[in-house]
Amino acid sequence: MSTDTGAPHHDHAEALRAAVAGDTGVTAASLRTATSARAAGGAPIAEPYDNLARQIGEASYRVTDAEVDAVRHATGSDKAAFEIVMSACIGAGLARWDAAARAIEEATDASA
Repeated sequence: MSTDTGAPHHDHAEALRAAVAGDTGVTAASLRTATSARAAGGAPIAEPYDNLARQIGEASYRVTDAEVDAVRHATGSDKAAFEIVMSACIGAGLARWDAAARAIEEATDASA
């Protein structure tokens, strides 16, 4: 985003992207970034991560205990499952943020 008023928000969004891709988690950064991308409408990934990420991206209120349990079982811990869920949530949220930022930018450009 090119406007000064949007710069801090843009920086926060980029910090979230970097955090998902960082190497400080208990799950692999590649899994977290793939999950984030899938929740944002990206390419399918391995199950059970694909189903959960897709569901979070499309309609998070429909996520079931079974979907979360499958990820918990696959990752081996609650902390790892939490990282996957949060990565999907961040991906879905940032996809919406990106769409809103583009719409604002287009509206700003159109009025100039």
